[in-house]
Amino acid sequence: MALPNLIIAGVNKAGTTSLFSYLTLHPEIGASRIKETCYFLPLRYAEPMAPIEEYTAQFEDTSGERYIMESTPGYFYGGKPVAQAIKKTLGDTHIILMLREPVGRLLSFYRFKKTMLELAADLSLESYLEHCRKMSEEELSRRENNVWFGIEGGRYANYLEPWFEVFGERLKVVFFDELRTDTPKLLQEICRWLKIDESVYDEISLGVENKTVQFRNRTLQRIALWVNDRGEQFFRGNPGVKRVLRRWYQSMNTAQRREIISDEQKARVKDLFLESNRQLNKILTERGYTNLPTWLEQSTDKRG
Repeated sequence: MALPNLIIAGVNKAGTTSLFSYLTLHPEIGASRIKETCYFLPLRYAEPMAPIEEYTAQFEDTSGERYIMESTPGYFYGGKPVAQAIKKTLGDTHIILMLREPVGRLLSFYRFKKTMLELAADLSLESYLEHCRKMSEEELSRRENNVWFGIEGGRYANYLEPWFEVFGERLKVVFFDELRTDTPKLLQEICRWLKIDESVYDEISLGVENKTVQFRNRTLQRIALWVNDRGEQFFRGNPGVKRVLRRWYQSMNTAQRREIISDEQKARVKDLFLESNRQLNKILTERGYTNLPTWLEQSTDKRG
């Protein structure tokens, strides 16, 4: 019975789909049939988990690789209950957390929820932020309100410590910045951490996965989402087919303009994360992390 010993546990809209796709190219890493199994996710919402047989079925296509992997970025926000359940069920699993500058993540999350038809197409950023601010902690703990998690989802310091407490050195924090600026270097760093061959990524063609774009026609987008959901397992095994279909679809249904976010708006949103970023910097520094991304280094320069 194959079960994962490598999980990308966070966060949403931080490049986890691309990272998952790149790691599946490694011959020593097998992967779940679909990227996000969501098996432990119910614990985030105090809901019961499905039978373990449903989870093991996701890994039936693996064939004795050193690492078996899945990626459900929503796990991160489940904190200690999710981390402890993973530890209890899977044992000494390796956990990767990929973090992204919170403003960029929020804007991507907001646009993504529009492409998923979970937000009205004409909902402005200001209205979205206002609604997020009004949500209480109890309201945000409910699954049906995840769409309003844009602000809270960028306050990483509120959720990180339990993961370190449960997994220790088996937890690795990486950054979207690294994935964007030097993907092979990041992948090789992960390989060294996992003690597997890093030369796999010396020369390899890597594309961007799950990039958020705005659409023209809502009906076509609904159909595209249905096809992508039902065909995920096929597309994972045939990435070339998905790239061709994605290019064709985006040429047909991508909006020519996206909502313009002013520098003033970005500055106001940035202020929402200053304290959390300072706490995150402190947590990671105390854990021995160096060469932190600029947005974290700058957080220590903006006191009072």
